[in-house]
Amino acid sequence: TITIECAPPLAGISDLGRGVKCYLLHLSHMADTTGEFMSQGLRTGQQGRAPSAERRLWLLLILCFLSEFLPSEPFLLDFLVSKGLTRTQVSDQVFNLWLYFRLPALLLMGVVAEWAGAARALLLGAICGTMTVALTLLCSSLFLLQVTQLTVALSTAAHVGPFYALLFELSARTGSTYQVHVHWAKATLLLSNFLAGVVGSVLRRGFSLPYAWMWSIGLCSQLAALTVAISLVWSEASRQSHSPSTRTSVERPSARQMWSDVARSLRLRAVVEWTSWSVVMHTGHVMVTTYWQSLLRAKTGTAQDSNGFASAAGFLMAGGALLVSTRATVLSEPRSRPWVMILSLLCGGLLVTSMGLFAEVWAIYVAFVIFQVVFRLSSATCAQQVGAEVRRSGLATQQQLPPLLQHAQELQQQLSSTASPDDAVVGADALIVVGGLPSRARVALVFSIQEVLSAAVQSTLQFGFGHWRTEDGKLAPLAARFEALGIFLLAGGSALALYTTVRSVVGSRAAMRLGRDRDSHCRALA
Repeated sequence: TITIECAPPLAGISDLGRGVKCYLLHLSHMADTTGEFMSQGLRTGQQGRAPSAERRLWLLLILCFLSEFLPSEPFLLDFLVSKGLTRTQVSDQVFNLWLYFRLPALLLMGVVAEWAGAARALLLGAICGTMTVALTLLCSSLFLLQVTQLTVALSTAAHVGPFYALLFELSARTGSTYQVHVHWAKATLLLSNFLAGVVGSVLRRGFSLPYAWMWSIGLCSQLAALTVAISLVWSEASRQSHSPSTRTSVERPSARQMWSDVARSLRLRAVVEWTSWSVVMHTGHVMVTTYWQSLLRAKTGTAQDSNGFASAAGFLMAGGALLVSTRATVLSEPRSRPWVMILSLLCGGLLVTSMGLFAEVWAIYVAFVIFQVVFRLSSATCAQQVGAEVRRSGLATQQQLPPLLQHAQELQQQLSSTASPDDAVVGADALIVVGGLPSRARVALVFSIQEVLSAAVQSTLQFGFGHWRTEDGKLAPLAARFEALGIFLLAGGSALALYTTVRSVVGSRAAMRLGRDRDSHCRALA
């Protein structure tokens, strides 16, 4: 039960204005604490739906595994060349289109999830994923292969915003913690990539399986993922038909309300801080995973046959770390947020810088694997805390704040007829502050926009690296780029550490000042 401590009867109009301030401070406090109450209270009255939610959660994890299980993916370039395309055509006329399709695809799938539901958005992503593999397997036309870059962008985007929106929704219905299911989802993704890499290498190098057969295996996996996505949509429709009160997930929001909710969610402090972290850390991760094999070749001058094992080790160890830490509450506590962000950026910066400085192959492998573990753990923490914060704010508005706001509006109406204009303005401003929470939790769009911002920074940094020249006019060596990227991560961690320190000092002084004002106000009332 949530109780509201109202201000005591006041003697005069000026005291009445101060009472409104105290009352609305209580409302503001409610906006912060209601989310935690809701996250714990979701278990109440929903035990009858928990088994259904758990089954759908398992379907979602299976969908994640199947859609990412592509043993043929490491051999995509060779397969396209075998179709008659040149390497230049593949790089400049096919692969580069993904960069142009990626950002609009992220926004589009986020909007589809908000308007049609996350399950339907995942179904659209599964259809696009199946089309991608089928066109790659069956077609040799340059135009159709270019179309695959659009379908793969849509398929990938479906596993960002829509996937997390459905994951958090189902996790809340099971009564378990978000952290457990986020870690399971991340570990499932890594396990799928690990097994796909191992199976692909064994089939190609051990049994000399033709490329077409390997892509046929990938097509079977995508068709199975499509079947699971259809099951998810069907189970959601069945649940709604048996429980009409749960049909809120398919409500069509107005465009203005939807984007207003997204803007309010993006202003939440936890979302702002984690988005800033994500822009830096995700950029570093994408650059490292894109160029680390080229770095090894540049340092040694020969191809490294152990690269596949290093990638598999990174996936396996990061997945194991995620499974082991599913119950580590320190990762889900808001008070640990600054430490996770700062330490992950600083450790990541040191590891990436070391990759640029090391000359031994084994040392680069070790740094790469540890960097993968650090990134996967911290990104899981980011996803869990951002999703939880967005859902808390939306649930607080839907479940608790409307009656509070109605009561506050009634109080303000009383003030407007009896108090001075200044006192009425105080109430109106405070109501605006309380009404600043989103009306619904727009998890899909928040995650999609967070990914868009990261992708924009990645493209900018990649453009800069592509035009970074040495004094003799040559492109900067990869080792220098890795060192610069490590410095970029270290600078991000240092900036967050400075921000956290300044905010802590300012917050402590504000709390002391508020305490003195409260004591003086209480003495005046006495």
